[in-house]
Order: sequence, then C-alpha cells, then structure tokens
Amino acid sequence: MELSPAEFGSVRKAVHDLCGLAIGEDKQYLVKTRLEPVLIGNGLASYAALVQRLLQADSLLLKDQVIEAITTNETSFNRDGHPFEELRRRILPELAARLIERRKAGIIAGYTTAPQSRIWCAAVATGQEAYSVGMGLADFLRNRPARDATPDLTPADFPILASDISGHTLAVAQAGRYTPAEVDRGVTADQRTRYFRQASGAWEIDPAIRGQVEFRRLNLTRELPQLGMFDLILCRNLLIYFDQPTRERLCQALSAALLPQGILIIGAAESLFGVSTDLVRETLGQTVVYRKR
Repeated sequence: MELSPAEFGSVRKAVHDLCGLAIGEDKQYLVKTRLEPVLIGNGLASYAALVQRLLQADSLLLKDQVIEAITTNETSFNRDGHPFEELRRRILPELAARLIERRKAGIIAGYTTAPQSRIWCAAVATGQEAYSVGMGLADFLRNRPARDATPDLTPADFPILASDISGHTLAVAQAGRYTPAEVDRGVTADQRTRYFRQASGAWEIDPAIRGQVEFRRLNLTRELPQLGMFDLILCRNLLIYFDQPTRERLCQALSAALLPQGILIIGAAESLFGVSTDLVRETLGQTVVYRKR
C-alpha cells in the first residue's frame, strides 16, 4: 500500500496522540513496513482509513495493534551491565539502610504497618529489566554481611511494579518464559543456575522472582493513576522516543512519584538536560542517576 506524505503526517500525529511517540520525518519507510500488516489484517484500504478508524471510540483493539507494531520493545537482561552492578553495590544497600531507619522510626511512632522500599520499572517491555532487578535484589539480600542482616529483610520488603503500554509484551513478561537466545543476552551463569529452570526448550524465571513483580499496563504519556511512592524508578531508553513537552511531563510525573532521596535511572544515551524537575544528577561509578532532594 502507498503511504503518501499527507497520510504519513496524519499517521505521525495519530501515533503521537496515542502513545506519545515522536516519529521523525525520515521514518516513512519504517512506518509503512510496521503498519502495513495492521492495515491488511483489519481490512483497511489505506493509511487514511487507519487514521479515521483510530479516531472511533470502539477501536481499542486496533489501537493496541498499532502501539505494538510501532513501538520498539528492545530489551535484555542486565542491559548495559553497569547499572545493575551499581544496583547491587550502592543503590540496594542505601535502600535497605533507609528502610531500616523507617522501621525504627515507625516503632517509635507506634505504626502497625511495616514500611517497604518500592521499586518501579516504568517501561518494562517483555520483563527482562524487572526480573534483572529481582535477581539483583535476591543476590544482595543473600550476600549481606551478618552485621547488616538485622533486622531481617526479605524480597517482600522491596516490591517491584513493572509497567508497559503494550498488553502483548506484558503478557510475555508475566509468563516469565524466555528463549535460550534471550537468556544468553545478559544472564550470568550463576543467575541462570539460581533463578531459571528449563522447560520444553525454554527458560522459565524462578516463581519466587516472578511473584515479587506486579505487572500493570500504563500509558506514561497520560495522567498516571495513584501508584504510591517509590525509592527507585527505572525508566530506561524511553525518553529518547518522545518530544520535549512529553519528556517534560513524564519526568515531572516520575519525580512526583519519588520519595525524598529517591533515585531515577534513565538510559545511558538519555539526559534530563533542559527538563525542569527537582532531580539532581549524580554519578555512581559508570552509571548516571538522578536523585530527588
């Protein structure tokens, strides 16, 4: 099917309105390649017809298909390596120490509900990032020195929320089942032994790690529901796909969801330069993070 310049402009606007993705003017062939199967599968004769159909209230399934076709779901376990090294080395010990202090303060104040240290993977795709955090947490808790091990902390004290805009990728994430090639991308030999089991030619994540993660479908370009507050948010390799106003709104929302001293980790190729938030840039080893003051 032909994609005229006028239709391309209409599709770019429709996709931006749908999921915030800013499609460059040089991406016409990419859009055509990814969306043409959606048109054919839905019996649509043109891209103009697709745009008109997306405007209708009963087009939820078609909207999902467009989002899943047009968005990039590239991810891997322990992606980029060093952020997950710093997670074990510095970030999780800091979160644990802060949680212990909260509990002491809670006992003094007479609170009956034990505090937690909550973590949010805000664009989780097929789940590898959330499970990488879960494995890192399990490693950290298992290796804590005895002098630091009281009061006792468990994975349940660090619940993980994992969200994505795509229902299809979230279904893959919830299943926690990956091909050998996917596991080979980033999973260490020790992690594979500890946290995976083979099943019918695939690798399944340990049920204890999977049970630690709550999956939820969220469109981060819309007003977010009440999610509670977090000590750590990972929103990696997403901001680069948004225009400046969308980045600004999202970063302000992420900042608002962080507790004081909470940490935001974004992608290695991303920056909050020019984005107005109350987050301060810090460097932990090779990893740049942003802390809420």
